[in-house]
Amino acid sequence: MNIAVIGAGEVGFHLADILSREGHRVSVVDSDPSKSRRLMESLDVQVVVGDGTRAEVLNSAGVSKADLVVIVTNADRTNMLVCALASRLGAKRTILRLNDTRLLEGYHYFYKQTLGFDVVLSTQDLVGDEIVGTVRENHALEVESFADGRVQVRRLRIREESQLLEKPIKDLELPRGVLIGGVSRGDSFNVPDGADTLLAGDQLYLIGTSENLDNFERIAGAKVLGRRSVVLMGAGGIGRQIARKLADVSGVHIRVIESDPVRAKALAAESVGDLMVLQGDATDIDLLIEERIGESNVFVATSGDDERNMVACQLARSLGVERTVAMVNKSSYRQIYDLLGIDLAISPRVLCANRILRFVRSTAIESVAVLGEGRAEVLDLQARFRGKRKERTIDQLGLPRGSVVGAIVREDGVTIPHGDSVVRDGDHVIVFSLPENVEEILGVFRADEEGN
Repeated sequence: MNIAVIGAGEVGFHLADILSREGHRVSVVDSDPSKSRRLMESLDVQVVVGDGTRAEVLNSAGVSKADLVVIVTNADRTNMLVCALASRLGAKRTILRLNDTRLLEGYHYFYKQTLGFDVVLSTQDLVGDEIVGTVRENHALEVESFADGRVQVRRLRIREESQLLEKPIKDLELPRGVLIGGVSRGDSFNVPDGADTLLAGDQLYLIGTSENLDNFERIAGAKVLGRRSVVLMGAGGIGRQIARKLADVSGVHIRVIESDPVRAKALAAESVGDLMVLQGDATDIDLLIEERIGESNVFVATSGDDERNMVACQLARSLGVERTVAMVNKSSYRQIYDLLGIDLAISPRVLCANRILRFVRSTAIESVAVLGEGRAEVLDLQARFRGKRKERTIDQLGLPRGSVVGAIVREDGVTIPHGDSVVRDGDHVIVFSLPENVEEILGVFRADEEGN
Protein backbone atom coordinates (compact mmCIF):
# COMPACT_ATOMS: atom_id res chain seq x y z
CA MET A 1 0.00 0.00 0.00
CA ASN A 2 1.21 3.53 -0.79
CA ILE A 3 0.94 5.59 2.40
CA ALA A 4 1.88 9.23 2.97
CA VAL A 5 2.39 10.51 6.52
CA ILE A 6 2.26 14.26 7.01
CA GLY A 7 4.11 15.22 10.18
CA ALA A 8 7.28 13.61 11.58
CA GLY A 9 6.63 14.14 15.28
CA GLU A 10 6.37 11.27 17.75
CA VAL A 11 3.11 9.96 16.27
CA GLY A 12 4.28 10.26 12.66
CA PHE A 13 7.67 8.69 13.31
CA HIS A 14 6.22 5.75 15.21
CA LEU A 15 3.57 5.13 12.59
CA ALA A 16 6.07 5.33 9.71
CA ASP A 17 8.31 2.87 11.56
CA ILE A 18 5.59 0.24 11.96
CA LEU A 19 4.13 0.63 8.46
CA SER A 20 7.53 0.52 6.73
CA ARG A 21 8.54 -2.61 8.67
CA GLU A 22 5.36 -4.26 7.43
CA GLY A 23 6.35 -3.67 3.81
CA HIS A 24 4.18 -0.65 2.92
CA ARG A 25 5.66 2.07 0.68
CA VAL A 26 5.79 5.02 3.04
CA SER A 27 6.60 8.69 2.39
CA VAL A 28 6.84 11.28 5.16
CA VAL A 29 6.53 15.07 4.87
CA ASP A 30 7.87 17.50 7.48
CA SER A 31 9.29 21.03 7.34
CA ASP A 32 11.79 20.44 10.17
CA PRO A 33 15.21 19.38 8.76
CA SER A 34 16.30 17.73 12.02
CA LYS A 35 13.19 15.54 12.20
CA SER A 36 13.59 14.68 8.53
CA ARG A 37 17.24 13.75 9.05
CA ARG A 38 16.26 11.44 11.92
CA LEU A 39 13.78 9.68 9.63
CA MET A 40 16.31 9.25 6.82
CA GLU A 41 18.91 7.82 9.20
CA SER A 42 16.51 5.47 11.01
CA LEU A 43 13.80 4.23 8.63
CA ASP A 44 13.42 2.86 5.13
CA VAL A 45 10.98 5.56 3.98
CA GLN A 46 10.90 8.42 1.46
CA VAL A 47 11.38 11.74 3.23
CA VAL A 48 10.24 15.07 1.77
CA VAL A 49 11.41 18.21 3.57
CA GLY A 50 8.82 20.93 3.06
CA ASP A 51 5.56 22.61 4.04
CA GLY A 52 2.68 20.12 3.92
CA THR A 53 0.21 22.91 3.19
CA ARG A 54 1.77 23.38 -0.26
CA ALA A 55 0.35 21.25 -3.07
CA GLU A 56 3.70 20.77 -4.83
CA VAL A 57 5.23 19.36 -1.63
CA LEU A 58 2.34 16.91 -1.20
CA ASN A 59 2.63 15.87 -4.86
CA SER A 60 6.36 15.22 -4.49
CA ALA A 61 5.47 12.82 -1.65
CA GLY A 62 3.05 10.93 -3.90
CA VAL A 63 -0.13 12.12 -2.19
CA SER A 64 -2.08 12.24 -5.46
CA LYS A 65 -1.55 8.49 -5.94
CA ALA A 66 -1.61 7.47 -2.28
CA ASP A 67 -3.92 4.74 -1.03
CA LEU A 68 -3.89 6.44 2.37
CA VAL A 69 -2.75 9.81 3.72
CA VAL A 70 -2.31 10.17 7.49
CA ILE A 71 -2.12 13.76 8.72
CA VAL A 72 -0.56 13.98 12.18
CA THR A 73 1.22 17.32 12.67
CA ASN A 74 0.81 18.99 16.06
CA ALA A 75 -1.28 21.89 14.68
CA ASP A 76 -5.01 21.15 14.30
CA ARG A 77 -5.75 23.86 11.74
CA THR A 78 -2.72 22.88 9.67
CA ASN A 79 -3.97 19.29 9.67
CA MET A 80 -7.41 20.39 8.49
CA LEU A 81 -5.94 22.35 5.57
CA VAL A 82 -3.60 19.52 4.56
CA CYS A 83 -6.54 17.09 4.69
CA ALA A 84 -8.55 19.24 2.26
CA LEU A 85 -5.57 19.53 -0.11
CA ALA A 86 -4.82 15.80 -0.02
CA SER A 87 -8.44 14.93 -0.80
CA ARG A 88 -8.56 17.34 -3.74
CA LEU A 89 -5.23 16.05 -5.07
CA GLY A 90 -6.67 12.54 -5.34
CA ALA A 91 -5.73 10.61 -2.18
CA LYS A 92 -8.01 7.59 -1.89
CA ARG A 93 -8.44 7.76 1.90
CA THR A 94 -7.39 10.24 4.58
CA ILE A 95 -7.06 10.07 8.35
CA LEU A 96 -7.14 13.39 10.18
CA ARG A 97 -5.63 13.77 13.63
CA LEU A 98 -6.92 16.55 15.87
CA ASN A 99 -5.88 17.31 19.41
CA ASP A 100 -9.19 19.02 20.12
CA THR A 101 -12.19 17.55 18.32
CA ARG A 102 -14.41 20.30 19.70
CA LEU A 103 -13.46 22.16 16.51
CA LEU A 104 -15.94 19.90 14.71
CA GLU A 105 -18.77 20.06 17.24
CA GLY A 106 -22.14 20.61 15.62
CA TYR A 107 -20.66 20.56 12.12
CA HIS A 108 -19.01 17.14 11.92
CA TYR A 109 -20.75 16.10 8.69
CA PHE A 110 -20.06 19.53 7.13
CA TYR A 111 -16.35 19.27 7.92
CA LYS A 112 -16.22 15.66 6.73
CA GLN A 113 -17.67 16.67 3.36
CA THR A 114 -15.53 19.82 3.08
CA LEU A 115 -12.19 18.41 4.26
CA GLY A 116 -12.73 14.93 2.84
CA PHE A 117 -11.48 12.89 5.79
CA ASP A 118 -12.52 9.27 6.26
CA VAL A 119 -11.57 9.04 9.94
CA VAL A 120 -10.82 11.72 12.53
CA LEU A 121 -8.77 10.78 15.59
CA SER A 122 -8.08 12.74 18.76
CA THR A 123 -5.00 11.67 20.69
CA GLN A 124 -6.44 13.50 23.70
CA ASP A 125 -9.61 11.39 23.57
CA LEU A 126 -7.60 8.19 23.04
CA VAL A 127 -5.36 8.85 26.04
CA GLY A 128 -8.32 9.77 28.23
CA ASP A 129 -10.23 6.61 27.35
CA GLU A 130 -7.14 4.45 27.88
CA ILE A 131 -6.43 5.83 31.36
CA VAL A 132 -10.07 5.50 32.42
CA GLY A 133 -10.09 1.89 31.19
CA THR A 134 -6.90 1.18 33.13
CA VAL A 135 -8.31 2.61 36.36
CA ARG A 136 -11.46 0.51 35.92
CA GLU A 137 -9.36 -2.67 35.82
CA ASN A 138 -8.13 -4.08 39.09
CA HIS A 139 -4.45 -4.79 38.41
CA ALA A 140 -3.72 -5.10 34.69
CA LEU A 141 -1.26 -2.54 33.33
CA GLU A 142 -2.83 -2.72 29.88
CA VAL A 143 -6.02 -4.27 28.49
CA GLU A 144 -7.10 -4.87 24.88
CA SER A 145 -10.44 -6.47 24.02
CA PHE A 146 -11.30 -8.55 20.95
CA ALA A 147 -14.26 -10.47 19.52
CA ASP A 148 -16.82 -8.09 21.01
CA GLY A 149 -15.16 -8.28 24.41
CA ARG A 150 -15.15 -12.08 24.66
CA VAL A 151 -11.33 -12.24 24.55
CA GLN A 152 -8.88 -9.97 26.33
CA VAL A 153 -5.14 -9.42 26.25
CA ARG A 154 -3.83 -8.15 29.58
CA ARG A 155 -0.35 -7.02 30.57
CA LEU A 156 0.69 -7.87 34.13
CA ARG A 157 3.94 -7.41 36.04
CA ILE A 158 5.14 -10.47 37.98
CA ARG A 159 5.78 -9.57 41.62
CA GLU A 160 8.56 -10.99 43.79
CA GLU A 161 6.08 -12.93 45.94
CA SER A 162 4.44 -14.65 42.95
CA GLN A 163 4.30 -18.46 42.89
CA LEU A 164 4.96 -18.37 39.14
CA LEU A 165 8.67 -17.55 39.45
CA GLU A 166 11.60 -19.63 38.21
CA LYS A 167 9.56 -22.54 36.89
CA PRO A 168 9.35 -23.63 33.24
CA ILE A 169 6.12 -22.31 31.77
CA LYS A 170 5.04 -25.86 30.87
CA ASP A 171 5.11 -26.74 34.59
CA LEU A 172 2.99 -23.80 35.73
CA GLU A 173 -0.52 -24.55 36.94
CA LEU A 174 -2.26 -21.89 34.88
CA PRO A 175 -6.04 -21.55 34.93
CA ARG A 176 -7.82 -23.18 32.02
CA GLY A 177 -8.46 -20.69 29.29
CA VAL A 178 -5.30 -18.58 29.81
CA LEU A 179 -2.30 -18.47 27.49
CA ILE A 180 0.98 -16.56 27.90
CA GLY A 181 1.41 -14.83 24.54
CA GLY A 182 4.52 -12.75 25.22
CA VAL A 183 7.09 -11.82 27.86
CA SER A 184 8.79 -8.42 28.13
CA ARG A 185 11.99 -8.35 30.16
CA GLY A 186 14.00 -5.14 30.11
CA ASP A 187 14.84 -4.40 26.47
CA SER A 188 13.94 -7.90 25.27
CA PHE A 189 10.59 -9.17 24.07
CA ASN A 190 9.76 -12.73 23.05
CA VAL A 191 6.94 -15.15 22.41
CA PRO A 192 7.87 -17.88 24.92
CA ASP A 193 7.81 -21.64 24.69
CA GLY A 194 7.26 -24.19 27.44
CA ALA A 195 10.91 -24.29 28.50
CA ASP A 196 11.12 -20.56 29.31
CA THR A 197 10.97 -19.41 32.93
CA LEU A 198 9.55 -16.24 34.49
CA LEU A 199 11.45 -13.79 36.70
CA ALA A 200 10.31 -11.09 39.10
CA GLY A 201 9.67 -7.89 37.18
CA ASP A 202 8.76 -9.66 33.94
CA GLN A 203 5.73 -8.25 32.16
CA LEU A 204 3.42 -10.94 30.79
CA TYR A 205 0.98 -10.54 27.93
CA LEU A 206 -1.86 -12.94 28.69
CA ILE A 207 -4.68 -14.01 26.39
CA GLY A 208 -7.96 -15.38 27.68
CA THR A 209 -11.51 -14.67 28.74
CA SER A 210 -12.12 -11.98 31.35
CA GLU A 211 -13.16 -14.49 34.03
CA ASN A 212 -10.16 -16.74 33.50
CA LEU A 213 -7.75 -13.79 33.48
CA ASP A 214 -9.24 -12.64 36.81
CA ASN A 215 -8.44 -16.11 38.17
CA PHE A 216 -4.87 -15.82 36.90
CA GLU A 217 -4.44 -12.45 38.63
CA ARG A 218 -5.48 -14.02 41.94
CA ILE A 219 -2.97 -16.85 41.47
CA ALA A 220 -0.29 -14.28 40.65
CA GLY A 221 -0.88 -12.63 44.03
CA ALA A 222 -3.17 -9.74 43.18
CA LYS A 223 -5.29 -8.37 46.00
CA VAL A 224 -9.06 -8.08 45.75
CA LEU A 225 -9.91 -4.39 45.51
CA GLY A 226 -13.00 -2.73 46.88
CA ARG A 227 -13.52 1.01 46.91
CA ARG A 228 -10.66 2.74 45.10
CA SER A 229 -9.03 6.12 45.48
CA VAL A 230 -7.52 7.81 42.40
CA VAL A 231 -5.31 10.91 42.37
CA LEU A 232 -4.90 12.87 39.12
CA MET A 233 -2.05 15.27 38.52
CA GLY A 234 -3.23 18.04 36.22
CA ALA A 235 -6.57 19.58 35.23
CA GLY A 236 -5.68 20.26 31.61
CA GLY A 237 -7.68 18.84 28.72
CA ILE A 238 -6.83 15.19 29.40
CA GLY A 239 -7.01 15.55 33.19
CA ARG A 240 -10.47 17.15 33.04
CA GLN A 241 -11.70 14.49 30.65
CA ILE A 242 -10.46 11.66 32.88
CA ALA A 243 -11.96 13.28 35.97
CA ARG A 244 -15.36 13.63 34.31
CA LYS A 245 -15.40 10.03 33.13
CA LEU A 246 -14.18 8.56 36.41
CA ALA A 247 -16.86 10.53 38.26
CA ASP A 248 -19.38 8.20 36.61
CA VAL A 249 -17.61 5.04 37.86
CA SER A 250 -19.09 3.71 41.08
CA GLY A 251 -16.73 3.01 43.96
CA VAL A 252 -14.03 5.44 42.80
CA HIS A 253 -13.07 8.54 44.81
CA ILE A 254 -11.13 11.11 42.76
CA ARG A 255 -8.79 13.90 43.82
CA VAL A 256 -7.25 16.25 41.25
CA ILE A 257 -4.11 18.25 42.04
CA GLU A 258 -3.72 21.34 39.82
CA SER A 259 -1.18 24.15 40.27
CA ASP A 260 -3.01 26.69 38.10
CA PRO A 261 -5.69 28.40 40.26
CA VAL A 262 -7.88 29.22 37.24
CA ARG A 263 -7.93 25.61 36.03
CA ALA A 264 -8.48 24.30 39.54
CA LYS A 265 -11.42 26.64 40.12
CA ALA A 266 -12.96 25.80 36.73
CA LEU A 267 -12.86 22.05 37.36
CA ALA A 268 -14.20 22.45 40.91
CA ALA A 269 -17.13 24.49 39.58
CA GLU A 270 -18.17 21.80 37.11
CA SER A 271 -17.29 18.73 39.18
CA VAL A 272 -19.87 16.08 39.87
CA GLY A 273 -19.80 12.82 41.76
CA ASP A 274 -17.11 11.89 44.29
CA LEU A 275 -14.46 14.38 43.13
CA MET A 276 -12.27 16.84 45.03
CA VAL A 277 -9.98 19.49 43.48
CA LEU A 278 -6.79 20.56 45.30
CA GLN A 279 -4.75 23.57 44.22
CA GLY A 280 -1.06 22.83 44.54
CA ASP A 281 2.02 21.18 43.05
CA ALA A 282 1.86 17.38 42.72
CA THR A 283 5.68 17.25 43.03
CA ASP A 284 5.52 18.96 46.46
CA ILE A 285 6.28 16.17 48.93
CA ASP A 286 4.82 18.12 51.85
CA LEU A 287 1.49 18.51 50.04
CA LEU A 288 1.41 14.82 49.16
CA ILE A 289 2.07 13.82 52.77
CA GLU A 290 -0.45 16.30 54.15
CA GLU A 291 -3.16 14.99 51.80
CA ARG A 292 -2.22 11.35 52.58
CA ILE A 293 -1.72 10.58 48.89
CA GLY A 294 0.20 7.42 49.80
CA GLU A 295 -3.07 5.76 50.84
CA SER A 296 -4.45 6.01 47.28
CA ASN A 297 -4.76 3.03 44.97
CA VAL A 298 -3.81 4.78 41.72
CA PHE A 299 -1.82 7.93 40.90
CA VAL A 300 -2.14 9.31 37.36
CA ALA A 301 0.18 12.01 35.96
CA THR A 302 -1.30 13.68 32.87
CA SER A 303 0.80 16.81 32.36
CA GLY A 304 2.57 17.48 29.07
CA ASP A 305 5.93 17.53 30.88
CA ASP A 306 7.43 14.03 30.98
CA GLU A 307 10.00 14.94 33.63
CA ARG A 308 7.36 16.27 36.03
CA ASN A 309 5.22 13.19 35.39
CA MET A 310 8.15 10.94 36.30
CA VAL A 311 9.00 12.86 39.47
CA ALA A 312 5.39 12.94 40.63
CA CYS A 313 4.93 9.19 40.05
CA GLN A 314 8.15 8.41 41.91
CA LEU A 315 7.08 10.51 44.89
CA ALA A 316 3.64 8.90 44.92
CA ARG A 317 5.16 5.40 44.82
CA SER A 318 7.63 6.22 47.59
CA LEU A 319 4.69 7.24 49.78
CA GLY A 320 2.92 3.93 49.21
CA VAL A 321 0.58 4.36 46.21
CA GLU A 322 -0.17 0.92 44.79
CA ARG A 323 -0.09 1.77 41.09
CA THR A 324 1.31 4.70 39.11
CA VAL A 325 0.27 5.72 35.59
CA ALA A 326 1.91 8.44 33.50
CA MET A 327 1.42 9.95 30.11
CA VAL A 328 4.66 9.80 28.10
CA ASN A 329 5.30 12.07 25.14
CA LYS A 330 8.95 11.35 24.28
CA SER A 331 9.72 7.94 22.81
CA SER A 332 13.22 7.94 24.33
CA TYR A 333 11.70 8.02 27.83
CA ARG A 334 9.88 4.69 27.62
CA GLN A 335 12.82 2.67 28.98
CA ILE A 336 13.36 5.23 31.76
CA TYR A 337 9.75 4.79 32.90
CA ASP A 338 10.32 1.02 33.10
CA LEU A 339 13.58 1.43 35.03
CA LEU A 340 11.87 3.74 37.52
CA GLY A 341 9.14 1.17 38.14
CA ILE A 342 6.25 3.27 36.86
CA ASP A 343 3.54 0.71 36.23
CA LEU A 344 2.08 2.10 33.04
CA ALA A 345 3.35 4.73 30.61
CA ILE A 346 0.59 5.64 28.17
CA SER A 347 1.83 6.95 24.86
CA PRO A 348 -0.46 8.98 22.60
CA ARG A 349 1.53 7.94 19.52
CA VAL A 350 1.07 4.21 20.21
CA LEU A 351 -2.67 4.60 20.79
CA CYS A 352 -2.97 6.64 17.60
CA ALA A 353 -0.93 4.06 15.66
CA ASN A 354 -3.24 1.27 16.91
CA ARG A 355 -6.31 3.01 15.53
CA ILE A 356 -4.66 3.86 12.23
CA LEU A 357 -3.43 0.29 11.76
CA ARG A 358 -6.97 -0.97 12.27
CA PHE A 359 -8.04 1.32 9.47
CA VAL A 360 -5.16 0.26 7.19
CA ARG A 361 -6.09 -3.39 7.60
CA SER A 362 -9.84 -2.99 7.74
CA THR A 363 -10.41 -5.22 4.70
CA ALA A 364 -8.48 -8.16 6.14
CA ILE A 365 -8.61 -7.89 9.92
CA GLU A 366 -11.40 -7.20 12.38
CA SER A 367 -9.06 -5.35 14.74
CA VAL A 368 -5.40 -4.99 15.66
CA ALA A 369 -3.53 -3.89 18.75
CA VAL A 370 0.11 -2.82 18.94
CA LEU A 371 1.81 -3.85 22.17
CA GLY A 372 5.13 -3.14 23.83
CA GLU A 373 5.91 0.02 21.82
CA GLY A 374 5.45 -1.83 18.54
CA ARG A 375 7.35 -4.98 19.55
CA ALA A 376 4.28 -7.20 19.19
CA GLU A 377 0.85 -7.14 17.58
CA VAL A 378 -2.43 -8.92 18.26
CA LEU A 379 -4.62 -9.66 15.23
CA ASP A 380 -8.30 -10.56 15.21
CA LEU A 381 -9.01 -12.13 11.81
CA GLN A 382 -11.30 -14.64 10.14
CA ALA A 383 -9.83 -17.91 8.87
CA ARG A 384 -10.51 -18.66 5.21
CA PHE A 385 -9.25 -21.91 3.67
CA ARG A 386 -9.51 -22.82 -0.01
CA GLY A 387 -9.64 -26.33 -1.34
CA LYS A 388 -11.35 -29.36 0.14
CA ARG A 389 -9.80 -29.10 3.60
CA LYS A 390 -11.88 -26.62 5.55
CA GLU A 391 -10.13 -27.10 8.88
CA ARG A 392 -6.59 -27.34 10.26
CA THR A 393 -5.08 -28.13 13.63
CA ILE A 394 -2.89 -25.40 15.11
CA ASP A 395 0.21 -27.52 14.40
CA GLN A 396 -0.79 -27.89 10.74
CA LEU A 397 -1.12 -24.15 10.10
CA GLY A 398 2.62 -23.64 9.75
CA LEU A 399 2.69 -20.32 11.59
CA PRO A 400 6.09 -18.59 11.73
CA ARG A 401 8.22 -18.72 14.87
CA GLY A 402 7.35 -15.83 17.14
CA SER A 403 3.58 -16.14 16.68
CA VAL A 404 0.87 -18.02 18.54
CA VAL A 405 -2.88 -18.50 18.18
CA GLY A 406 -4.24 -17.21 21.47
CA ALA A 407 -7.94 -17.90 20.96
CA ILE A 408 -10.45 -19.45 18.56
CA VAL A 409 -13.83 -17.73 18.60
CA ARG A 410 -17.07 -19.30 17.36
CA GLU A 411 -20.71 -18.55 17.98
CA ASP A 412 -20.81 -21.27 20.64
CA GLY A 413 -17.91 -19.89 22.64
CA VAL A 414 -14.21 -19.15 23.00
CA THR A 415 -11.44 -21.77 23.01
CA ILE A 416 -7.91 -21.08 24.25
CA PRO A 417 -6.15 -23.62 22.03
CA HIS A 418 -3.26 -26.06 22.16
CA GLY A 419 -1.42 -27.73 19.29
CA ASP A 420 -4.19 -30.25 18.55
CA SER A 421 -7.00 -27.68 18.58
CA VAL A 422 -8.84 -27.33 15.27
CA VAL A 423 -9.37 -24.07 13.36
CA ARG A 424 -12.34 -24.26 10.97
CA ASP A 425 -13.06 -22.17 7.92
CA GLY A 426 -14.98 -19.10 9.13
CA ASP A 427 -13.61 -19.17 12.70
CA HIS A 428 -12.23 -15.97 14.17
CA VAL A 429 -8.70 -16.38 15.49
CA ILE A 430 -6.81 -14.08 17.85
CA VAL A 431 -3.11 -14.25 16.95
CA PHE A 432 -0.25 -12.85 19.03
CA SER A 433 2.78 -12.12 16.84
CA LEU A 434 6.00 -10.25 16.28
CA PRO A 435 5.46 -7.48 13.67
CA GLU A 436 7.69 -9.05 11.02
CA ASN A 437 5.38 -12.09 10.87
CA VAL A 438 2.13 -10.24 10.15
CA GLU A 439 2.08 -10.61 6.35
CA GLU A 440 2.93 -14.32 6.56
CA ILE A 441 0.14 -14.85 9.11
CA LEU A 442 -2.34 -13.06 6.86
CA GLY A 443 -1.28 -15.40 4.05
CA VAL A 444 -1.98 -18.44 6.23
CA PHE A 445 -5.50 -17.37 7.13
CA ARG A 446 -6.61 -15.52 4.00
CA ALA A 447 -6.60 -18.62 1.85
CA ASP A 448 -4.76 -21.83 1.10
CA GLU A 449 -3.89 -21.13 -2.54
CA GLU A 450 -2.77 -24.65 -3.30
CA GLY A 451 -5.78 -26.28 -1.71
CA ASN A 452 -3.69 -28.74 0.28
